Amino acid sequence: MSSVDHGPSHSDLPNEDSLITGSPVKQYALASILIVLGALVAVNFVSSRVERESVISRLEAEALGPAKVSTSRIVDELGLISDPTGGMLRGLPSDLSVIDRIVLDALAGQQVARVDILDSAGEIVYSTDPFYIGDDSLYAEGPNEANGEYVGAAAVSGLDGHTALIEAVITRVPVFTAGRIPSEDTHETTIVMFRDVSAAIDAATSAGAQFRFWMVIGVMTVVFASLMVVVMRGHKAQNDSRTKLQRLLVHEHLLVSELDQRNADLKLADESRLRLLSVVTHELGNPLTSISAFAGMLMKNKEENLSDRQLSMVAAISRGETQMRALVKDLLDLSRVEADDLELEIEKVDVRDVIGSSLESMNPIFDAKFQTVTYNTSPEFISLEGDRIRLNQVMTNLLANASKYSPEGSNVEVKTYLNDSIFGIEISDDGIGISPEDQLQLFTPFFRSENSETRQVSGNGLGLVICKQIVELHGGELTVNSTRGSGTTVRVELPLSKPVSDSADAA
Repeated sequence: MSSVDHGPSHSDLPNEDSLITGSPVKQYALASILIVLGALVAVNFVSSRVERESVISRLEAEALGPAKVSTSRIVDELGLISDPTGGMLRGLPSDLSVIDRIVLDALAGQQVARVDILDSAGEIVYSTDPFYIGDDSLYAEGPNEANGEYVGAAAVSGLDGHTALIEAVITRVPVFTAGRIPSEDTHETTIVMFRDVSAAIDAATSAGAQFRFWMVIGVMTVVFASLMVVVMRGHKAQNDSRTKLQRLLVHEHLLVSELDQRNADLKLADESRLRLLSVVTHELGNPLTSISAFAGMLMKNKEENLSDRQLSMVAAISRGETQMRALVKDLLDLSRVEADDLELEIEKVDVRDVIGSSLESMNPIFDAKFQTVTYNTSPEFISLEGDRIRLNQVMTNLLANASKYSPEGSNVEVKTYLNDSIFGIEISDDGIGISPEDQLQLFTPFFRSENSETRQVSGNGLGLVICKQIVELHGGELTVNSTRGSGTTVRVELPLSKPVSDSADAA
């Protein structure tokens, strides 16, 4: 059967858009920049907070000493005014300017924003900012609840020599002479100092902030430059790949176009060959019929009109006509097979009858070469659905090959076997055999082995090809097993029309 593979067409080829997808390099670069930027911002935020806490802690520690001294000086000076002999602070002078002078002297050279003096009830009785004098709500809940965000504390000396707290806020450091507002049953006065440390914090952290800023800028510059290099290289590689792919696609399209043209030419040539075979076989049939008729007429009158030499010539004509008719028949079958136009006349067939009739028709051939045929088959009725004439053609051709390629006096064995729903036929001979190389081309039309033994045997290289196609049209299989110089075994396996047990019962 002839078929032309047209191969891939232009529509089957992938285009550039389907092969080149968007490169993820840019997306990766953007994601990397965002990740690095986020990490740097987080590190900068954490480090700035840590640095600020460290600065505040340091300022608290530095403010501890001056707070003790300033508190002591204020208490001592006010005590000398309220109790010149004992130096005890028993009350505040009524003249606030006197207190202002004492406080300013005690805080000389220090960065103190405001000083509050509280009575035992927690009311502000004096403040460097007169706005707060008389306010009893600012410290109503104790120093720890004073306005501001408290982030730390340090110990200072109180009015009575006890330990008090210095509370630190973000922008101010308040200094308390006691850890709580004195209750009404005490006569303790509390002094609260607010130190403005915002400028000191800003000054201490500005250098670190600048360093971190430029570090972020530097790192981002390096990262961005590196990523740009990666992006540019990726873009260049992508462009190079696109260019190469475009060239490949153009080349592939040219190859496919050429292949399409060659396939079309092959298909046209194949169709022309099939038409030629059909025409040749048909046109040769008519003259062969005439030749056969005239040769038959001459043979009927051979005793009256022909000499021995003429009779020999007529016999040669008859043999040539027979060989030519066989060739024409094979060519016609081949053209039908390759055109997928070989039709089978399916009927119930007893394979034993097919084998028997084929052997009977071939007996003169075997007898002429003194060859012995051994036939072993099953006695029961073996039924299958097939074309009796075509199956007989297969058996006759295989038996003829076994005889032609075997020496005189050799043995040809024919046996059958059953395997489930398969009926098998084996034809074995003691002939010249077939080489492994030639076995690969056995089913190629017109192929014949190129050796001295086969050249002495007539043949056209079509018999096995046609036999294989007929067997396959029956749903079977034809295989050849041969060894050079040791004979050949041809196996034909055909599907049965019903299970073996049913066939046996039918017999």
